Amino acid sequence: MDWLFLSLLGAAALSVTGIIDKFILGKYVRDPLAYLAALVVMQQILIVAVPAYLGWGYVFPQSLYALVAGGAQVVLWAAYLLVLQVEETSRVAALVYVFPVFVFLGAYLLLGETLAASDYAGGALLVGSAILISYRAAQEGGTMLSPALKYMAVFWIFTAAYALAAEYLLAFMNEWHLILWSSLGSLLAVLPLLGRKAVRKEVAAYFQSGQFLLSALLADELFDFLGRGAFIFAYAAGSVALVSSVAALQPFITLVYVILLGLLVPGILREEMDRKTMAQKMLAIIMIVAGVYLVS
Repeated sequence: MDWLFLSLLGAAALSVTGIIDKFILGKYVRDPLAYLAALVVMQQILIVAVPAYLGWGYVFPQSLYALVAGGAQVVLWAAYLLVLQVEETSRVAALVYVFPVFVFLGAYLLLGETLAASDYAGGALLVGSAILISYRAAQEGGTMLSPALKYMAVFWIFTAAYALAAEYLLAFMNEWHLILWSSLGSLLAVLPLLGRKAVRKEVAAYFQSGQFLLSALLADELFDFLGRGAFIFAYAAGSVALVSSVAALQPFITLVYVILLGLLVPGILREEMDRKTMAQKMLAIIMIVAGVYLVS
């Protein structure tokens, strides 16, 4: 089944992207916004292929709306990188999948869509998984909520807003042209950041730090492009519900990658691997898969 292969490919590719981001943030980055600006600049190299082979696909005024949506993506990416700075990769991958709750809320409020009982049940599971994965042992004893939640709230809201915008815009353009115009919008959004001397200096340092970091940045963008592209074609080949449920395996795939990296290259990523924490993460992943399936 093509949709199943593409869905697994997309989840696997985006899991790699999250791990690369975490590694680079921990080793090389002082300012996450400078790192974001560098990623957006690198993204344009891959996007060149779209107008080269498919044309610009300009549609007025929807292409302009896509530019604005691309600017919104910069906000959610900034929140995501700030989360990665303070939280484990496997926990972040699990926290990401609360955003469908905000998508359905927005669809209900803005588009007049009705919600079924399964939507409420799925939403409850997703919120419950976020609360579960956010609890961890405090240094002074007891438990505490992850500090990442305040950033994730921004990520969930802007991701939902982008999803709702994409649903509207795809009625006027194909998936690749949406990626093209939103990517250009992201570039416009980071230009003010590049206007700051400190940000330009750090971005330049990334590209001058040697072949290893440059290769890591390029790999990050390649896997991101592969992941997003795979899901686009998966949605075209199979049902949204089935593709979304497979996509929700991304936290599990991320956890497998983290465990393998810990065995092969000890210390490369800091992750809690004790039995209690692993059970907590696995339970949250099961709740995510079930929740995404119910709301899809």
